Amino acid sequence: MAAIDIEGLVRDYPGGLRALDGVSLTVAEGEIFGLLGVNGAGKSTLIKVITTLLRPTAGRVRVLGRDPRREAVAVKRRLGVVPQENNLDNELTVRRNLEFHCRYAGLPRRDFAPRVERWLETLELAAKADARIMQLSGGTRRKVMLAKAFLTAPRLLVLDEPTSGLDPAVRTRVWRAITEFRAGGGTVFLSSHDLDEVERLCDRTAVLHDGRLQEVARPAGVRTDRVVEAAFRRAVGEG
Repeated sequence: MAAIDIEGLVRDYPGGLRALDGVSLTVAEGEIFGLLGVNGAGKSTLIKVITTLLRPTAGRVRVLGRDPRREAVAVKRRLGVVPQENNLDNELTVRRNLEFHCRYAGLPRRDFAPRVERWLETLELAAKADARIMQLSGGTRRKVMLAKAFLTAPRLLVLDEPTSGLDPAVRTRVWRAITEFRAGGGTVFLSSHDLDEVERLCDRTAVLHDGRLQEVARPAGVRTDRVVEAAFRRAVGEG
């Protein structure tokens, strides 16, 4: 069974904007799959469809063998998600956010503390564990969102530019956590505009441009396309 199976996906917004135009792709279980694209390419829209937050206008979507439109709760409980937007409760502390997520996922209460402590340590959050989310910097909030995604050992991680805003040391820790998650049998779908990140982590990469899938290849194959690489460098201000 494919972890993600999408065929002919279309997503329109009011006003006639077509964000996704006939996207088809398959992500195998145990794969790290990267989605490259500049801002506005449709990456976040695709991720919102996969994670049940948006309904397709047309097309077929299956996530872990389930239809995210009809089985949203079942799909969500099998996912770890880092969206672009803050998905934390700003009034609660870091620790309470993570504990509540354990409860939502249906984990035994005895497992809460060891899981929470593990990810507080892994992502260098222990010193901020009792701070409210509203008191944290954007980069620290991002780390809490990552901890939340990994916390419940989901079958599939869906990460929208997961290391954006992180310092190099934490970025390396996140990369290590992603590869260890896959080594344990998990599947990862991540979007990025960072060719280095995709090349380091991903087995295959798709390029999304103006809502259309342009290319699926090994990451090295994307890098050797100088036109594609130059476009991404311009988009992130590196050329």
